[in-house]
Amino acid sequence: MADKHYTIDDLGLTRPWFGRVWCNPLYGSQTGIWLQKLADHGNGIALIFARTETEMFFSQVWKRADALLFLEGRLYFHHVDGTKAAANSGAPSVLIAYGKENRARLREANIKGAYIEDWKYR
Repeated sequence: MADKHYTIDDLGLTRPWFGRVWCNPLYGSQTGIWLQKLADHGNGIALIFARTETEMFFSQVWKRADALLFLEGRLYFHHVDGTKAAANSGAPSVLIAYGKENRARLREANIKGAYIEDWKYR
């Protein structure tokens, strides 16, 4: 359980972040801003679409992350009442670790997918 939880109404980009952060930003043009804050913070895991060709992915993931876990299959999200959405997320997803402890968490996670660390950015 998180000690502090920010909702969309809390303007999380303007608030201080403490300790390990879980970040599931809105998907779209703002994703890179959230990943930049998380990378600067240096301690957390993010869940985003695996849009590996985008400028945001190159600048905030390939150049800055410590590990990646590309999830097998597509995620299904759930509504606030707990019911499963009728359709999947519509794209592949990836968990991104910033910081060595979070890299270990992804490596040891029992989640189906492709785990990557120690890549070379050229």
